[in-house]
Amino acid sequence: MTPEKDTTQIQNRLCSSALEAEEAGKLAEAAALYNQAIRCDASNPIPYLFYGFVLQALGQPDAAAQVWSLGADLDPRFINAWQGEGGDEIIRLRSKAANDAIRSHFAGLHETCMDEFRGANPGANVERIAAAIWCQTHNEAFEYQHPEQRPHLFFVPGLEPIPVYTAQRSPWFEILETAWADIKGEFLAAQDAAADEQAPYLDAGAKGLGVEWEPIAASLNWGSFHLYKMGAPNPRLIELFPNTLRALEQVPLVQTPTGPSEILFSVLQGGQRIPSHFGVANTDMTVHLPIIFPGDAAIRVIDTDYEWQPGKVFAFDDAFRHESWNNSALPRVNLLFEAWHPDLSEDEQHAVTAAFHARAHWNQGRSLEH
Repeated sequence: MTPEKDTTQIQNRLCSSALEAEEAGKLAEAAALYNQAIRCDASNPIPYLFYGFVLQALGQPDAAAQVWSLGADLDPRFINAWQGEGGDEIIRLRSKAANDAIRSHFAGLHETCMDEFRGANPGANVERIAAAIWCQTHNEAFEYQHPEQRPHLFFVPGLEPIPVYTAQRSPWFEILETAWADIKGEFLAAQDAAADEQAPYLDAGAKGLGVEWEPIAASLNWGSFHLYKMGAPNPRLIELFPNTLRALEQVPLVQTPTGPSEILFSVLQGGQRIPSHFGVANTDMTVHLPIIFPGDAAIRVIDTDYEWQPGKVFAFDDAFRHESWNNSALPRVNLLFEAWHPDLSEDEQHAVTAAFHARAHWNQGRSLEH
């Protein structure tokens, strides 16, 4: 018997014993057995479904939401199985319970976060952010306000949908364009001095990507030199880009509690394509400053193509459908970062940051031990 088959059989036996204990009313025993089953093979989402159900029955709704959320991370279809026809009825029923509980939990988390923000910032008008929609877990039906703008995580109704931004809305474009030669010089120097800092833009664990992403997933076909990634600084690269960061001080960068959300040099190799997709949120713009343009490289936003122009800022809302390509034989390099939507007030910017931080903090604290 192979180790994989042996592990599967052990997990199945544990789940069978857990279900028997559950049916006998021995919920604590069932919970312990489901926990053991997950430990046996943490990549199988089914035991998470049953373990969360028992924790909920034991009166531990937050613990159940943690376990179900971890299961949904393994397979996004986890909380949607109840919508399909056929299949095991017990799976469908527990999937529905998981779906309802996760949506209710995250709605409550956002409401609590906004209440705390208002308490700490009396007079702040953040009603638009309080009414924001976490698209994957919202607990009510909703519609996007533009057919081609479909952020997959966070959506604030009422923000003007702007596919592509102009310098009139963002006067700091000129500051970056004036600094372009210095920024390019720093990149060319760093490209040699810190070549080992380049990493795939898409991590190996990126989920939900189709086969069309395979050429660039976990590959330097789409590489990046990240000065900041999800707020985490790279001290070695930061030291190499003083002029770049000085220019960016004039930009309303999207922030996290630990620093700018993302600042990087995006390197798309020749012959590569970034497939059509939608970004995370409609609260910011994605900004490109082309550094090295090899020709025959562009971006498409909705159905309009824009060829990169070295030294000229291109900013767009990546919540709109977009794709990019480099049909040349040489790398295309752009400075890339996120700046706030110009219609957001400073209070609203801080409220969005708080909302994302609250969700990330809860996600980081999830556990199987309850």
